[in-house]
Amino acid sequence: MNDLELRTIQPHERDAVLDLLGEWFGDRGFFARYFRHDPNFRDDLCFVAADAGRIVSTLQVFRRPIRLNGAVVEVGGVGNVFTTAEYRERGLASQLLTRAVVAMDQHSFDLSLLFAVRLAFYGRHGWQSHVRHLVFIEQSPAVCAEIRSAARSTIEPFAAADLDAVQRIYESYNLGFSGPTVRDARYWEGQIHFAGNPHEDFFVARDGGEIVAYARGTLLYQVYVVMEHGCLPGHENAVADLICHLLTTTAAAFPGVTAQLAIAPAVQQALRDRGLRLRLVEDVFWMWRIISPQRLAAKLGIPESGLDTDDVFFRLFPPERSVYWISDRF
Repeated sequence: MNDLELRTIQPHERDAVLDLLGEWFGDRGFFARYFRHDPNFRDDLCFVAADAGRIVSTLQVFRRPIRLNGAVVEVGGVGNVFTTAEYRERGLASQLLTRAVVAMDQHSFDLSLLFAVRLAFYGRHGWQSHVRHLVFIEQSPAVCAEIRSAARSTIEPFAAADLDAVQRIYESYNLGFSGPTVRDARYWEGQIHFAGNPHEDFFVARDGGEIVAYARGTLLYQVYVVMEHGCLPGHENAVADLICHLLTTTAAAFPGVTAQLAIAPAVQQALRDRGLRLRLVEDVFWMWRIISPQRLAAKLGIPESGLDTDDVFFRLFPPERSVYWISDRF
């Protein structure tokens, strides 16, 4: 352990980090898309442990500005926490996490977010499990076929020329929620490259030629997910049309799709009205940590003591009106 060097990387070491991460799923390209296309990737937020120059453990912090109760706050997304087999159980991940927290404070992050199944491990380092509500929509070929035949929307694959309209829908649809990423054009262009696994099914719905809704789906961990959706006011039925389109095309081989519809009760009702069965899923595998109570309280316009409560994340991210889109994962 005394010979191990804990530090951040230089640009020429990105390939070595990717080689290490390639041991994880046997899919180096999965991680390479983020290194190449996420405009918020930074070498000085890529932490590693090196043994005689060999990188043996790593994690990265990705900047995600999010909208929270009308304010924009800076979130450090901790991802790609991985140690090669022969160096595990030496506390390397813990040491890198400690360094990452210090760095996030120095880089003016307000909060940190990670997705994990090792709840106790990250809990010891200050992250707190919080519940978010997902919705599982059961597959029903007969019902979906009937719905598609009666759909009022025209469903088409997303094209590059559609991006401006989709961006406008995203901005208006997400204004009232807590948690969505604030995206600029540069981030959008990069995110389209890394959101899929490796590809995504991106469809838009038109009404009278105007794009009124969109939905993005992909396969993650053998589960088909609707990574993101959005619509103009009054066009919730177009989102239902899009989900039914996914169920009968790219997701037809799966038992159903998982979507972030807790924030969209009208879409849920439209799907139920059409005969589909929906089931609420409580996901506790996203974890939050406050990095700077002082900065966060100032941005939210509340006293710092208001963040020192057991239910703080339920107040900041109430499940019925908060969303962090799966497409923005890291």
